[in-house]
Amino acid sequence: MTTRSHIGFWLAIFALLFFATPVMRNGEAMEAFAAREMALTRATFGDSTADTLQRQANVVFALYTPKDTLGKAVVHGRDMDLTKMLTGTTGVAAAKGFNSYVQGLILNMFVIVLRLFIFLLWAVILLPVFIAAIIDGFVQRAIKRAEFGAIRPAAYTLLSMVVIPLAMAPLIYLVIPLPISPLVSPLWALVMALPLSAMVSNMQPIFGRN
Repeated sequence: MTTRSHIGFWLAIFALLFFATPVMRNGEAMEAFAAREMALTRATFGDSTADTLQRQANVVFALYTPKDTLGKAVVHGRDMDLTKMLTGTTGVAAAKGFNSYVQGLILNMFVIVLRLFIFLLWAVILLPVFIAAIIDGFVQRAIKRAEFGAIRPAAYTLLSMVVIPLAMAPLIYLVIPLPISPLVSPLWALVMALPLSAMVSNMQPIFGRN
């Protein structure tokens, strides 16, 4: 599997989970899901940081998501009466199911935005870990070249197949339909650092340069 197809696969998983989560959870269950996610954020960062993250998420959610457009798609009032008149109870049940899905989709977008800000906060904190891992990889590579050690393309390819899914993990984290503690981010960074360093240490020269 090429790097592009690998990334495409994880993007497809992201899209699947994004649209499937409101099917697995109705409107009320999604509200409880969003509340649980906020409670985990408060338990991890404290009220002050959690309130800041929530305010930022609310601003982005209000300005940069299609929540208003989706909200207009909800069937209610005269439209619901017309649906009942034309299709009977079956149509009403379908309309209520559609309303629940749309409401779930809107709440799902809020959870995604909140998790994005949580991850960005951790990314700033954990950036030195990744910088250290990359520098360590280049140092190990330089040592191998100085001592005529083997820089293995096969090891680089194998490690890249580990690093790519790990690199895409934050994207999947945004849409996993389960409450997840924000503490998963530092754990992810620790798991990511070692194969990233090893991959860099086996990276081949580009255009004949070391």
